[in-house]
Amino acid sequence: MKKADFIRVVADKASVSKKDAENVLNVAIKTVQDILVDGDSITFMGFGTFDVIERSERETTLPGKQDKVKVPARTSVKFKVGKNLKEAVLKVKPKTVKKTRAKKVVKKVVKVVKKEREPVVETPSKVKKTTAKTKKS
Repeated sequence: MKKADFIRVVADKASVSKKDAENVLNVAIKTVQDILVDGDSITFMGFGTFDVIERSERETTLPGKQDKVKVPARTSVKFKVGKNLKEAVLKVKPKTVKKTRAKKVVKKVVKVVKKEREPVVETPSKVKKTTAKTKKS
């Protein structure tokens, strides 16, 4: 969901104009940002906590190379999910993934390969392929 979609949903649920919802959201985001810039944390009970953390300097190896590089110390933001949000998300079933074109093509190729692998039974008159017919219950 993008910010514009979120604003539309909030405006509909709060019965306010999109402009008012956008203004409130922008002020809320700016306020959270200001609190974090000051080095403080902010907690929304049941939703989660935004916290400022200090990451120390460390040494890492570049992927595919043997070179070691120092990563400088930095300040970062951490979000810890609250209990109510965590429980609400865990109850939601993941969306079913639509079959892509590639998956359909692979399925057809597998069927063709399986057909080609069917056992060949030789008869005196000619060579025949046997097909296994199964009943679906």
